[in-house]
Amino acid sequence: MSKVKNLTSKTKCSQCGAFEVVPIRRTEFYKGVLIENIPATRCYNCGEELYDLETVQLMEQVAAAPQKYAQMVEMPVARVA
Repeated sequence: MSKVKNLTSKTKCSQCGAFEVVPIRRTEFYKGVLIENIPATRCYNCGEELYDLETVQLMEQVAAAPQKYAQMVEMPVARVA
């Protein structure tokens, strides 16, 4: 049984026109900074994901001054080829 019972939304997808747009949270590597818990929307019909203007502006602020918003974390990186 699916946990998502109703995908109908009042928001229309700008790509396909479906009313199946739902809020999500994303993690993205943006301009050299790993940003977590970014609010976005996703259309379940076509897969289009969008950020609103306020979110993009905040991401720009974070990328411009990561020392103000981010913490430094070491992580392993593997190369397979």
